[in-house]
Amino acid sequence: MSPVALWLPYEVDDLDAATAFYTDRVGLSVVDSWAGPEEQGVVLGAGRAFVELVAPGRPGPAPLAFQLGSAAEVDAARFAGAEPRRFPRGHYGFVTDGPAGARVMIWSERE
Repeated sequence: MSPVALWLPYEVDDLDAATAFYTDRVGLSVVDSWAGPEEQGVVLGAGRAFVELVAPGRPGPAPLAFQLGSAAEVDAARFAGAEPRRFPRGHYGFVTDGPAGARVMIWSERE
């Protein structure tokens, strides 16, 4: 497994306020955004790491998300009991339990 980027996805109640905090105060830049019937979001760049903000927020801790280069790498990185699937926006990957209760997502945008 060779991650190409680290993602920190957060679900928030106020997308505009969260975006303003990370762009105005922390200095991150908007690299992508979307708006759909059930959610809207923004991706903020920090070098090879990204903060993804999605609204509306849902309870629970945010996972650490490691982006891999291909779906084949996702399949090769699969842990016991973690079945890869297609996420609503088209990403392919899985979520598993990491150390100390952390949720860890392994995914790729590529086939």
